[in-house]
Parts: sequence; structure tokens; C-alpha cells
Amino acid sequence: MKFLSHLSICGYICTLGLVITPAMGKNAEPAKINTYPAYVLLERLLESPQQIMVHQFSSHNKHGLNGDENWPLYRDDNGDDVIFDAVGPGCIRSMWGTNFEPDAILKFYFNGEKDPRYKINQIDFYKGKHPDFPPPLVSYEKRGMWGDRPFAGNSFVPIPFEKSLIIAVEGKSRFFHIIYEQYPYKTPTSTFSGNENHSALLDCFKRNGEAPIRSEGLKVINTSQKNIAPGQTLTLLKLEDTSGIIRKIIIEADGSVDFFQNSHIRMKWDKHLRWDVLAPIGIFFGSAVKADNMRSLPLRVEKLETGRVRLSCYFPMPFWDSAEIEWQNKSLHQMAPLEAKIYISTNSIEPKKGNYFTTLYHEGQTIYGHDWLLFEGLGTGWFAGVVQSMQMEHYCEGDEHFYLDGVISPQLNGTGSEDYYLACFWPDIDFDMPFGCVVGDVYKEGGGHQLGSYHIPSCYSRYHLEAPIPFYSSINARIQHGGLSHILSNYRSLAFCYINKRPSMLQTDFIDVGNPASEKAHGYQTSHSSPVTAVIAYPEGEYFEVGFDDKGRYHSKGEIEFVVSIDADNDGVRLRRRIDQKFPRQTAHVYIDGEYAGCWRHGYQNENLRWFDSDFDIHPEYTKGKNSLSVKLEIVASGEKDQFTDFRYDVFSYR
Repeated sequence: MKFLSHLSICGYICTLGLVITPAMGKNAEPAKINTYPAYVLLERLLESPQQIMVHQFSSHNKHGLNGDENWPLYRDDNGDDVIFDAVGPGCIRSMWGTNFEPDAILKFYFNGEKDPRYKINQIDFYKGKHPDFPPPLVSYEKRGMWGDRPFAGNSFVPIPFEKSLIIAVEGKSRFFHIIYEQYPYKTPTSTFSGNENHSALLDCFKRNGEAPIRSEGLKVINTSQKNIAPGQTLTLLKLEDTSGIIRKIIIEADGSVDFFQNSHIRMKWDKHLRWDVLAPIGIFFGSAVKADNMRSLPLRVEKLETGRVRLSCYFPMPFWDSAEIEWQNKSLHQMAPLEAKIYISTNSIEPKKGNYFTTLYHEGQTIYGHDWLLFEGLGTGWFAGVVQSMQMEHYCEGDEHFYLDGVISPQLNGTGSEDYYLACFWPDIDFDMPFGCVVGDVYKEGGGHQLGSYHIPSCYSRYHLEAPIPFYSSINARIQHGGLSHILSNYRSLAFCYINKRPSMLQTDFIDVGNPASEKAHGYQTSHSSPVTAVIAYPEGEYFEVGFDDKGRYHSKGEIEFVVSIDADNDGVRLRRRIDQKFPRQTAHVYIDGEYAGCWRHGYQNENLRWFDSDFDIHPEYTKGKNSLSVKLEIVASGEKDQFTDFRYDVFSYR
């Protein structure tokens, strides 16, 4: 197994270049081509993830309601709002916030430090006034039109930490969300120094919207059609009995609204029975409503002087046997000439490790009480991003809810639709970033709070390329419509995903804590715990009003021990613990067969919506070739009233 050593310090984003063999055909001579540094963020998506977790901390309302401001994870002994608390190895990949207090101070505590290593005024941090957090990787820009401080702060500076990192705000924390990665103990990682190489990320901003890969050495397929009748289908690519990777798609065509909304692009790989991609062409290229100039790392739309447009897609698309791409005129009108160029390289990725590029297009009216579906699927892969258009009622308060691998509460739980898309305080001003865009200025077109008008359709995009979201058995990615999924609006969305339909995480055991038979079968024992306690509580996310009852235990100190079964042919193991997050900072040192294997910490508190599934990954060094594991959790007491909780353990083997 190719493991995570490549994730030490900045990992993939510090790779400065790739060598690819781009010639086509079974017996083609390999040719070397050079990529720009930014391309490594896209190249990573081609192979399945391996024991990496992505999570998010945010100021989402702890009652499940709207009003996602001033909800820190908890307050520390200094009375500061804690907005990040995680153990390593790990790395923050992005930090967003808005409505900052002018005198609020960010404090960074690395690896258990008593005094903060950094104390930076929050606005100055995002303005790039500290040399360790340079622009353009940090920004503080007006992104909205409502309120006195409609400025969004964004940071894409990777902040790795070896043992732990706590970030607190002296003053009110306001709105925030922070996306971070966690790796198993023993993954080589060095703590942030400010001297890391950010070449790949800087290249994303320097060359935003430009092709991150050169054309020399790539095979080019050209298609041209002068007149395209209503209902006509145009084949852009059809390859049989060969493998390859599509590296670029460039289309010049009609710039009309009809073309953007009523013509479709569809793609199929390796003779799949269903189309892997099927969507209106505008939303596929990142501009869902009409032709608007838009630049991002994977997609670009350019309005040409002739009234036509140039559409560019840089998402790589591998195939191992065949590839088929078609464009369809779904309108009632003849369309202007279309020219397409598709650039292809060879494919050296093993099929069992590779991912297919796929999308999910969803359109219609929102459904009361149910979050809007962005993507769902079974298997292993990366969630890479989404383009969304919304129209009618006040849609911008909705939180994203991403459930990975069957958890009860979402691991990504945000603060509002416009916040997810890196803006703030609707109506939003259009902007272009490598990882997120607002396309078109709704305010200038007559939409906004001053009219109470949301009839102008919007277009937002978020590309999770600084930290693609990994999953190993399933993904269910949703977003609210309005603050409670309670408004009637017309929505359209297209999610981008790289997926291998083979799940790489298989459940091999579980312990029902509080059940005498289950505890006995697993040798479950504790040194200091409460009697078995029955609890009725609620999860965060879409089902925050649905109560679940369960039995479990509360531990103020001591140890928990048990034995679980795993697959001997494993590539690591995941432990999942259902907890009551009424109590903050639940922490334990983990020992596997007597060897220290890392620290398990849940640095968050919610006394209202209490159920949460907390995951802990075990490096294959401790698990490979074994049929069972002896697990010991040595509880670290954070305070006299704090409790370590467990109601259920699920055990998964990576394969």
C-alpha cells in the first residue's frame, strides 16, 4: 500500500511539478510534459484516498436553528472563544469568517503550548499583515451588500500541526468555519513554522483560470459543426479499446442563454450502462444562468467579442477501456457553430486504485423539511465541488450538511449557503477565486434586501481542491434551503466527484455499550465509569428534531479496554465511537495491543444536539496481518465535571 508519507508538511500542495506520459494508445511512445504547480491539486483526485479524514469546525447554531453567530466550540479558562481544537497529525486547509470585531485577537496554541505562539488581530490576519500568512493566500474583501461589515475573510495557508492545535478568539468569535485534515498517528508531519513552500497554492492564484497543464505532447481531438439543429446530438469524443486521461476540454460556442441552459453535455467511461456526466452545459462549466466571465482552478468561462463564449474544463477524467462525450441541443432553436478540442494523455493508474470523474445534476423545487441533495453515492472517492443556482425565497441561510461513511451527524456543518461559497451577507458581489466563485452581480440586476426580491437566479460555486472531501464507503452531501429547509425555491445544482464504486472500508465488528452480552463478548471493562445510563438525545444536521435513545457510559477518569475483530488483510483500521457531546474536550490516549497509537479527542461541545459519531484512524503498522485488536483508552480528564462518553463502537477495516 502506498501510504501517507507524502502528506507530511503541506503534502501534495508542495509538489512543484508532475511528469505525465501523455501519448495515446496501447503501444504509444511515452512523452514527458510539464505541468504548472497548481495541477497537483487536480492530479490528486485520480487515485482513491488512503486513511485521511476531513472535518470542519464552524459557528453553526447549536440548537439546529438559524442564527449562526457567536457559537464557539467552547470557552477556555481565559474566557476566550475556542474556534479550533484538534490533535495531530493534521493540517488546517482553509479558514473563513465574517463580521469580525475590530479588536478581536486570534491566538494559536501549538502542541500544548501554555502561551500562544501567535497573537494576531483577526482583521489584520486576513489582510495579510503577518508575514507567515501572506496574501493572496489570505484575503479580506467585500463580498456582500447587507450590514455594516459585509467583508469575508478567507485563508488558504496550510497550517500543519504534529501533536495539537487550538485557536481561540479574544473577543467575540462571530461567524467562522475551518476545514482541516487529520492523519493517523505515525504519519510524518512537522508543525507550522511559517517557512513552508506554498508554490502550488500561489500558482493557483497567480494563474487563476488559466490552464494548469501545458498542451505539448497531448493528443488533441478536434470537432467542429457549423449548424446544430434542435434535438441534434454532436459526438465530441468516441474512443474504443484504449485507456487515457482527458486533461483539458475547450469549447467555443454560442453565448446565448439558450445554449447555457438548454444544451447538455454527457460523458460515459468504459462502456458504463449509464452516463457518468449528464448536465446542462452552463452549469457544468461553472456559469449556471448565462454567459458570465468566471475563473477558477478547474473551470473557466470567457465572453468573446463576437457574442460567443470559450468554455474551459481542467478536471482530469481517466478511463481504462473507452470514453464517449456528446453534446446535445435540447432547445427549440438552431444554435451557432460549435468547436471543441479535447486533450488526452496516457493513463498509468491501476484501475483498482483509480477513480471515475462523475457528476450529479439535481433540479426542481425545494421540499419542506428536507435538505437539498447535492450528491450521494456508495464507494470510495473524493467530493471535489459543486455549482449551485437558487431562485425565489431567501435561500442564503442554509447550512451545508455532509455525512461521510454513514455517520449520525454531519462532519461538515456550516453557517449559511453564501458562507459555504466563501461569500457573506447576501446579496453577494461577483468574485473569482481558484476555490470558489459568485457568478454575476445579483444586486446590480435588481435583486436584494431593499426589494425583498430573490427572483433573480444566482450562481455560486465551491471547489474543494485545497482539501477534497474523502469518503470510503458512502457520501451524502446536502445543503439547507433557508435556515431550516423551510422555504419554497427553485434550485439547480451540479456536484463533481471522483469515485471508485468499490468501498474501501468494511465494517468488521461493533460493541453495543450497555448491553451485557455485547460487552462480555468483547471483554469490555472500565476502571472508573458510571452505571449504564439511558439517554434520549438528538443529532445535528437534517434530523435535528428526531430523538434517538441509546444506553452508554460516562467516565470521569481511568481506562476502557475491549477486544474487536478486524480483517487480517487490512490497510489500517477506523474506530468509531458514538458520544454524548454535552461534555467538551473528550480526550483519551489510544493503545493498540499495548503500543501507543495516538490521541483521540473531540474538541467540541453541544448541550442541545448531543449525538455525534467520532472517528479515530489507526495506522496499518499496528493492524496489518491481525485478526483482532486489543484496545485500551486511557482517559485524560480535562476538568472535574468533564466526562468521556461511549454508547457504541463500530470497527472498520480499510482494504
